[in-house]
Amino acid sequence: MRLPAARWVVSGVLFVAVVATVPVLALGEGGGSKTQEVPLAPSSKYAQACAQGNAKYGARDFQGAIAEYRVAIELDAKNPLGHYLLGEAQLAAGNVPEAEASWNRALAASSDKDPAMHARILFVLADLKERQWKWDDAKTAWQAYLEYANRFPNAGAFPASAHSRQQVIDAMLKQDKTYEIVRKRIAEAKDGGVFTDLSKSPSP
Repeated sequence: MRLPAARWVVSGVLFVAVVATVPVLALGEGGGSKTQEVPLAPSSKYAQACAQGNAKYGARDFQGAIAEYRVAIELDAKNPLGHYLLGEAQLAAGNVPEAEASWNRALAASSDKDPAMHARILFVLADLKERQWKWDDAKTAWQAYLEYANRFPNAGAFPASAHSRQQVIDAMLKQDKTYEIVRKRIAEAKDGGVFTDLSKSPSP
């Protein structure tokens, strides 16, 4: 049973901007110096590759989008954005295992420095577990998303969605368990000769 879920969608006109951080020297109190981290915009070539990939995605040229996102990853493999976008295009192309691998790489490359991106990756991974009908894994993934959303309330995450997904999965599993009990009893009744097929009953 496939459960409906909200999705972040990549569009041809949307480029999800993320920043990398690098240490720089800044004057501290008393004329000393200290190391701080300040945002640095992605390289223009990286941004261009992602933007071109988004345009192809929006035009439903998923293979073209995949190629552009791979170019971006070659330019900066440590930036989670390229891996995330690649996973979106691979999923749209029907390559679920490849999408999962890309999102796992995105998760490994992301950090709390960009909680919005990290939360987005956790979301799509949880949704993917549902697509794969891996219900226990899906519940665990939604719990991870929920906990992260609560830790970073400004990440643009949706804690209520995680609660809702977990509740729906629980209800679905309970229903399946009930149906399984009924099916088992019917099978046992047939094997024991108790079940009566009314279609084969003699006419009065």
